[in-house]
Amino acid sequence: MLMRPAVLAALVAAVSTPLGAQAPAQPQIPAKPAPVERLGPDTLRMGQVRIDTAKREVTVPGTVNDVPVLEFVANTKSREKAYESALTLDTDGVTINTALILIGLDPAHAVAPAMHFDAAAPKGDPVEIWVEWTDAHGKPRRIPAEELVFNASTNQTLPRGPWVYLGSGFNEAGYLADQIGVIVSFAHTPAAIIEHPSPAGVGNYGAWKLNPALSLRGDAPVTVTIRALPSPARK
Repeated sequence: MLMRPAVLAALVAAVSTPLGAQAPAQPQIPAKPAPVERLGPDTLRMGQVRIDTAKREVTVPGTVNDVPVLEFVANTKSREKAYESALTLDTDGVTINTALILIGLDPAHAVAPAMHFDAAAPKGDPVEIWVEWTDAHGKPRRIPAEELVFNASTNQTLPRGPWVYLGSGFNEAGYLADQIGVIVSFAHTPAAIIEHPSPAGVGNYGAWKLNPALSLRGDAPVTVTIRALPSPARK
């Protein structure tokens, strides 16, 4: 059943886990998610975010950031974290989080990092993330998001997932993902909507780069797909 935008906004606030103060509010923080449009029996659109409830997939366009060091995989369109993130996605945090809730992800299952660079593994509903683009030779490419992130010290990419859905959280200033400007992280931060559970990205700032083997140019258009995976049985 299609819910009204105001109801969806209330749903996001109700199920997200409150957290302590993390960062000052930014003026770009949206007051509510983008309006919901029905495209078909199982497909919806919120701004640039497309939702397939049958496939349990969310798809959003973005661009590559030409940056020397990575701490995050994807930032919001406010570009607050574009200087250390692989991709800028054409959405805000509250909109894409609402879309992820609509495909069945539940932040009530999340155990978020307690602090930035928390060594403990975050937990949550499992997802996989895919990145697609057309290379310089006109060939379509599709890779798991882990392959975007390359460690120059170990010559390895991030370990394969699954990633975990956290949903970000709130403090007295509002929604953390939009305050900080981060959607997908591997550094273990309380603000992220999606995190990588591996400790590989914790405490290695400066070593992580955009994978040079991919030859991705700055501002190249990409499409990111986030797909919900079957959750393990919960006691």
